[in-house]
Amino acid sequence: MEFAANFTAIDFETASRRSDSACQLAAVRVRDGKIVNQAMWLIRPEPFFFAQSNIRIHGITPGQVEEEKTFGQLWPEIMQTFGDDCLVAHNASFDMGVLLACLTKHGQSIPNLQYTCTRAIARRVWPKRPRFGLKPLSDWLGVRFQHHDALEDSIACAKILLAAGIDRRVDSLESLEAKLTLSRGTAGDWGKQGPTRIKKRRQTAKASGAKTTTANSSFVREVPLAYQPSTVDLQRLLVRADFIRPLAGQTIVFSGKMTKLSLTDAQQLAARSGGDCQSQITSLTSILVLGDEDENTKNDRIEIGRQQQAAKQQGTDGPKVRILSELEFVELVAAMPSE
Repeated sequence: MEFAANFTAIDFETASRRSDSACQLAAVRVRDGKIVNQAMWLIRPEPFFFAQSNIRIHGITPGQVEEEKTFGQLWPEIMQTFGDDCLVAHNASFDMGVLLACLTKHGQSIPNLQYTCTRAIARRVWPKRPRFGLKPLSDWLGVRFQHHDALEDSIACAKILLAAGIDRRVDSLESLEAKLTLSRGTAGDWGKQGPTRIKKRRQTAKASGAKTTTANSSFVREVPLAYQPSTVDLQRLLVRADFIRPLAGQTIVFSGKMTKLSLTDAQQLAARSGGDCQSQITSLTSILVLGDEDENTKNDRIEIGRQQQAAKQQGTDGPKVRILSELEFVELVAAMPSE
């Protein structure tokens, strides 16, 4: 299922602790789950004051923005870029607070806005993560970016939301919110109300027709077999594989018994990493992953050797096949891309 979400991810940088001191704004538009457009504005804040602590964070100096337009002058262009989209930000309370404060400061009418927060979404999608900041989450997902640059942060924010939708196997932002029982935040001239958990009414066993159990076991969660505890963080690998695609252009054959992953999970991981899985060795095979030794692994090794020998006799290069253990395959997928 493709996560065909539509939204605009935003990020502000401010010149000081004042919410109305925006000095940079970026917006990244996503259509059908793909980033299709991006915009960035440098902004001259009013009053024109920069705190050294803020400069140390984002590196934007007064000299870089002194000739730029104010937020009020830029708002018509920004508003057109936002359109009617749901705005998405990481720790959205901050960014929406800056937006409302800047609109008020510059005497602009505040439109009715809808928004959501990738920090709140991440807490529900990956509750066992130790940290939910933009940088820790991006590192975990394999998303590389320059932190505290508004455009880079907006792109990372968009990718975290896309990763969440892919992980939960939904087809739209609305479906993701429904699955997470998370309401959409709203804002206007009255203020703002962030996304919150939707409380569902509990049905009694009698009303729902469910069979009763003991008093302490009224809620039973079934865990899919493919996601039982393992030494491999399959969830993380599957999600980040969509962004890094470390096996793009590779053709992979799995042979023998997999012990860290099921064969189905290993093939799914290879496919989402950009690879093409085959059931047997051919001239197109570029990676052979060997599980526990059995008759199949011996036969596949022999087949690779036979192809290489035949190519040598014909005076051509034999198939360049990497033979990996299951652990080496996982490490290859998990490795960070080179600069």
